[in-house]
Order: sequence, then C-alpha cells, then structure tokens
Amino acid sequence: MTQPKRSVYIFFITIIVMAFSCCERDREAMSHLDVAENIINSRPDVALTILDSIHPEGLNCRRAKARYALLFSMALDKNYVDTTSFDVLQPAIDYYIKNGTPDEKLRTYYYQGRIYQNRQENDSALQCFAYGKEYRQDITDTLTMANLLVAQATIFFTIYKINDFIKDNLDAASLFNKIGRFDSELFCLTNVLDGSFVKEDKHLADSILKIVQNRSQQYPKLQEDIIPYMLTYNVKFGTKSDVINVINNYYSSDDIDDERKIDLASAYYNIGEVDNALQIINSLPKVSDYRHSLKYLSITAQILEGKGDYANALKAYTNFYTALDSIHQNIFTHDLLFVEKRHEIEKANLIEIQKKNRIIWLSIGIILVSLIVTVLIYYRYRLGKTQRLLAIQENEKLKLESDANALKAENLEYQLQQLKEESVSLKNILNARQDLDQPVQNAIQIRLDMLNKLLATSIADNATYSKQYEEWRDQLLEHKEEFMNSTRLAYKATHPMFIDYLEKHGLSNDEINHACLYAIGLKGKDVGNYTQHSRYYHISSDIRKKLGIDEHQTNLGIYIRKLLKQL
Repeated sequence: MTQPKRSVYIFFITIIVMAFSCCERDREAMSHLDVAENIINSRPDVALTILDSIHPEGLNCRRAKARYALLFSMALDKNYVDTTSFDVLQPAIDYYIKNGTPDEKLRTYYYQGRIYQNRQENDSALQCFAYGKEYRQDITDTLTMANLLVAQATIFFTIYKINDFIKDNLDAASLFNKIGRFDSELFCLTNVLDGSFVKEDKHLADSILKIVQNRSQQYPKLQEDIIPYMLTYNVKFGTKSDVINVINNYYSSDDIDDERKIDLASAYYNIGEVDNALQIINSLPKVSDYRHSLKYLSITAQILEGKGDYANALKAYTNFYTALDSIHQNIFTHDLLFVEKRHEIEKANLIEIQKKNRIIWLSIGIILVSLIVTVLIYYRYRLGKTQRLLAIQENEKLKLESDANALKAENLEYQLQQLKEESVSLKNILNARQDLDQPVQNAIQIRLDMLNKLLATSIADNATYSKQYEEWRDQLLEHKEEFMNSTRLAYKATHPMFIDYLEKHGLSNDEINHACLYAIGLKGKDVGNYTQHSRYYHISSDIRKKLGIDEHQTNLGIYIRKLLKQL
C-alpha cells in the first residue's frame, strides 16, 4: 500500500473510531434523557433533577445536545420556571428545525414561542406557534399541540381576537379530552365561556356551560373551579335573583382570588348594591397586578360613578382609556393583528414557489425525456442506416466473393486444362521418343504421375486422392537434390533448347538445377528457402555472370521464365 493511500485509510479509520467513541460516551447520558422524557409530564420536578445531573458540555453528538436542550426547556416550563433566554433551547433550534421529526419540530417551535411570550414579544411567539401548527396532521405529541393552542389563544385574547381565542380553546379542549387531561379540558372550556361573555353570545355560553357542569359532576374536585363562571354567566344573562343566589354561594367560599373579587364587585354593581361593590373592589391589595387590568379599571369607574364620586370616576375612566390606548398601540406596533395573515402569505408564497419548482422540474424532466427519446430515435435511425450500409457492403462482399469464386473456378478449370495438356504432352514424348535416356524417362514418368494424381485430386475432390498426392508431394520435396535433378531432366525432354542454351553458356548441372527452380515459377527468396544452400547467393551470381545478366538490370527469375518461353 502506497503512503498516500495508507494516510487516507488511517484518516477514515480515525474518523470512524472517533464517531463510535462519541456515541459510546453519549450512551449513558442518552439513557438518562430517556428516563427524563418518560416522566416529564407526570413528574416534571424529578425530570428536571435528572436533567440537572447531566453536563451538556460533555455531550458530543449534535443530536444528543439538541435532545437535552429541548427536554430541559420542557422541564423548566412544566415546573413553571419562565425563561426569557434562548441559551438552553438554542441547540434544539439549530438541530431540530432542519433535522427533527414532526414531534421534535413541534416541540421546538412551541418552546421557542413560549420564550418569546415570556419576553412579551408576542408577534414572534405567534409566528413560532403558526410554524408549529403546520405539523398538526403528522405529530403524535397531542399534549404539546394542545398546549400550543392554549398559548396562542392567550395572545389572541390580549389583542381582542375573540373568535380565534374561542376556536383555539375549543380545539385544545378536544385534544385534552382525547388524552384524558380533563382538568386542562375544563380550563379551555372555561376560557371559551370567557369568550362567550365578551361576545355576549348566550347560545355559545349555554352549550359550553352544560358541558362544563357535566364534567364537574364527573369530577367533583373541579366543581369549585366553575363557580366564578356561574357568577359571570348570571350577571350577563340571568335575573337579579340568579345573581344574588350565586353571590351568596360564592361569597361564602374562602380564599377568593383578586380576579374573582373583580367579578364579584361587578356582580354587586349589576344588581344595584354599589356599596358592596365598592367594598369588594377596595379590598384588592395595592400591589395586585389586577389593579392595572382593563376589567378592574372599567368596573371601578362605573362603581365610583354610581357612588357619585365623579372626580375619581373620571380619573378611573381616564386610566381605563389610557391603558386601552396603550394596549392598542402595542398591538399595532408589533403587527400582532397581522401575524397569522403574514404567515398565511408566507405559506402561500412558499406553496407558490414549490409549485413553480415542480413545474420547472417537470419541464426539465419532459425536456430530458424528449431528449432521450430524440437520441433513441436518432440512434435507431443511425443504427438502421448503418445496418443497411452493412447489408449493402455484405451483399457487395458476397458478390465479390461469388465473382472471385467464379474466377477461381475459371482459373482452376484453365489450370486443369493446362495440366491435362501437359500430361498429354508428356505421354506423347514418352511414346514418340524411345531414344531418351532412362533417367530422362524416369523424370518424365515422375512428372506424369504427379500430374495424374493432381488431376485426380482436383477433378474428383476426393480426400483419398488428395492425401495420396500430398504424401507423394511431401516425399518428393523432401529429397531436394533428387527433385531438382528430375526437374532438370524433365525440362531436357520437354524443352531441350532451353537446357542446351544453359549448357552452352557453361552452366553446371547444379546451376541448371537452380535455374529450373526459377523456371517452374519460384522467386529468388523461395529458391533460397527451399534449397537452404549456403552458396545460394554465389550460385545465383554465377548464373547471372554466365548468362551475361547485369546484377541490377533485371530479375533472374523473370529472365529465366522469359527465356523458357522463347526457346
């Protein structure tokens, strides 16, 4: 293994080992997080203790840090610890918004919104809640979705979006009912009652009050929670005797909180008992936050006016309208009335962008498919054209082969005719010239036998004849000197003038044998390869000199064959 490859290999192994080490170190912390998550709704105090025992700086994986941040934020909220800092939740925001499941994204947006709500940044809170609600169809964490709706409804109530306040509480009540959180369900239903009182919608108030009363009968510990609403209902829609009856029952209860004191004062005022109303309203502690509420300022002004204290009544009315203007100014400054509309516009824009992206990708897909189809059509066209050209070329090749075979057959027929004529000529020589020397007759007979066997092989196309001819030919060619002598003797009988010409020019029998090899059609290279004679070049040079041929003037083989034809 080369050094660079070994370095890369070691690098990747190190990364893998480090990743497993990080996961191993986080494993114990993750088990604690599992325990905390399982009890965070039933025992949030214990969950917070467990989470406090974990040191987040010791966590290595981003997912582990994000999970810890989210669970710790949940535990703080469920233990009524309101925080205005994102220091704890930020790792969850950084990780889960992009990489989380629908439940993790919902929780992250909800607790992010709760922090904004604690900071009095209600516009940002509503924006987070709107993002969280986008996952309503995909989540399993019904409790967090219900809590989100309640938190959002609280903001709607402060900006007098009563219809949205009622709707969110009704939706939340339905979700709480599904998971058996009936105390939270009753809380949402009483919020709806508050909304119906503001709208003075008796039909809605009657239907909700009926549900509330049934629920309080099923769970007696909740009965005391609905008494103040009975008081307000009767003040709004009941008779004076109904109001007095509820006041007697309600006033006999201990530990009336500041908010209900205002309701009780309002009830006394509505039945004409202004003194009692003034006594109740003045019983609120000077430091009570409810003294700054519109409800307190409004009823106080009315009670003082009823008592004839017009100066203080005017001051109370002035405080009321100043507070009201301040609230309106805050609402419009932060665009709280338009947060949901803005979110809907952003959502519509996002959908439009996604729609355009789908159209773009669809168009690209169509173009690619069209391009592929075009390429395939062109390819098939070119393939078909190529196949046609190949077919034409193949036909031409077959035609050429056919013509060549025909020519070959014609040449073969011509060669056979020549062989026949030569065979007849040799037979005639043997028959006509009885004076030939026996070696010459033997040579002619050898040539005649060779021609006969070659003719038999070519005419009959029989493997037996072919084999006999090949065996004879190989045997003959193997004895080079005998073959060359027989060739010379055969030419002496068939072309005596040719042999005489060579002898007259002083060629020895060995040189004439070489000349006869040229005469039968061999080239100089072929003669050298056949004879394997060490003096081949000297013999050829001697032949040239004796015949008077310039070494560079003409080819020896051509000269010998031309000489054979002339003589």
